[in-house]
Amino acid sequence: MKTVLITGANKGIGFATAKSFMEKGYNIILAGRNEERLKNASSRLDGAPYVLWDVSDIHAAKGAIDTAHAYFGNIDIFVNNAGIVTDEDITHVDFLLKTEEAWDTTMNTNLKGLFFAIQAEARYMIEHNIQGHIVNVCSEMGVRAAQNAYCISKWGAVGMTRGLAKRLARDGITVNGIAPGETATEILRQKEGKRHAMNSPRGERAMPEEIAEAIVFLAQSHNIIGEVLISDGGRSLY
Repeated sequence: MKTVLITGANKGIGFATAKSFMEKGYNIILAGRNEERLKNASSRLDGAPYVLWDVSDIHAAKGAIDTAHAYFGNIDIFVNNAGIVTDEDITHVDFLLKTEEAWDTTMNTNLKGLFFAIQAEARYMIEHNIQGHIVNVCSEMGVRAAQNAYCISKWGAVGMTRGLAKRLARDGITVNGIAPGETATEILRQKEGKRHAMNSPRGERAMPEEIAEAIVFLAQSHNIIGEVLISDGGRSLY
């Protein structure tokens, strides 16, 4: 039975992804930085094990992976879902008023944290001779013109996914990404589990479960390498 470790798994897309993998017979391990939320998510997923992992702390990655490894043995799939968006970007603070603090907070998780998480995951897979999968949760905003920290960080996540897919393929590690459009999650200050209208051909935001389906698909594919699958209800057509 294969095992998947999912960051940012206590809510939203991460939780839905964990649930989807569990329903398909995978071992799941939840990761996040809020232990109370992890405990709550675990209780809703048949007591799934969890590890505390704040990806913005780049020195914590190896320890978190080693802790996760102890639960089931080898980890075959990593889903890098952890990400943040600051109030500055949510409220569309003008470019001329953006702050260094908000920039650093965003980049430390969404870009720097992601880079070193993948580095630790790749080292783990190579050390344990695992030809596994890494799926990064990017964003449809990562392929649009960008002027705020969140969008710029997701540009980096898209480029990183493609570049590291090329580098790690030689080690038998398959790297892909998913680029959700607006999804009904807390990161957008939305109430989860409720449909929300959106200006797109579909006319509404995605549900976390719909993004999770695509993540599971990418984690099972061997011939798709370095792709960032856009799942945005057609919004990028505008």
